[in-house]
Amino acid sequence: MATAPWTAHPHCPAHLRGEVEAHVRALPSAFLNEPLSGEVFDNVELCKERLQGFAFAQGFAITQQSGSMKQARPRFDFQCIYHENSTRNYRKLEKHVERDEEDKITSRRKQEATTINARNCLYLIYLAFKQIGKRGSREFGLVLGVKDSSHSHSMAVNPLVYAEHKKALSGYQMTLDLGKSLRSAYISYSAARRVLEQAGFPLDRKGYYNLRHRALSAEKDEFAGLVVALEDAGFVFECRMEEEIDQQSGEVVDTQLQQIWFAHPDQIRYAQRFIAGWTLFVDGTFNTNARNLVLLVMAGITNCNRTFVAALSFARSESKMSFDFIF
Repeated sequence: MATAPWTAHPHCPAHLRGEVEAHVRALPSAFLNEPLSGEVFDNVELCKERLQGFAFAQGFAITQQSGSMKQARPRFDFQCIYHENSTRNYRKLEKHVERDEEDKITSRRKQEATTINARNCLYLIYLAFKQIGKRGSREFGLVLGVKDSSHSHSMAVNPLVYAEHKKALSGYQMTLDLGKSLRSAYISYSAARRVLEQAGFPLDRKGYYNLRHRALSAEKDEFAGLVVALEDAGFVFECRMEEEIDQQSGEVVDTQLQQIWFAHPDQIRYAQRFIAGWTLFVDGTFNTNARNLVLLVMAGITNCNRTFVAALSFARSESKMSFDFIF
């Protein structure tokens, strides 16, 4: 008698349901069964794949805590991601944000922790190197042992809340590749997010800016830092890129940032009021930074006859292309 195909939790987000169900249905059917003591594996990765597959279908995630094949008697522990009884605090921050009488933050912790994985979950499965044949057979292998299969928390309706499970999906890997491409072009997160959402697996802001493209040089990483700082401060910005094409293959081998234009929304409002249909001054300053980039300053005049900066632009030269990009 054929069994019904596995289905996601009714409350799993509709736009992720198809991807979740396709992933679980592609797993070996044995992965969906509760892990049992005595299961034998050829290597640790196969065991981890089996346990993570079961966890995916159930709505939790596992993490490997210890183990090495270099040990005399190898043993590998696998626990639920919520196994800790206290949140790790490597930076020794205060438990909560502290403020003075004027409501200014005085502690090194700047925001309250929103994701707490420490729930003292007792779930523990181990893989040990043991004899698997008859006594005296000298046949050994990696054997599964279940120490505790209980959980201190409810199962997630959407297994993709765990990064371990996201990484296992082919669609998510495609999203990472797309994110790296956008990141290497210095596209802001606010603009890239709309594209990533259409791909099905939107990255959070921290994940997006942590992406690194293999073609990024130290110089480009400095520009990337400027992009992050501008977005943090609420600026609007645009980047002009140039692609280096391989003459033989015709493929893009590198991208180089030629210019970045940026302005604060308040500056844009002033420009709309006092520059549109009137006058815009543009001038360049040199030797203001270690990269020898030209800083182009755009200025206007208010109705009180005072000048104001409308926008700024770092460029490699005062070329026609640079001014065309500004306008």
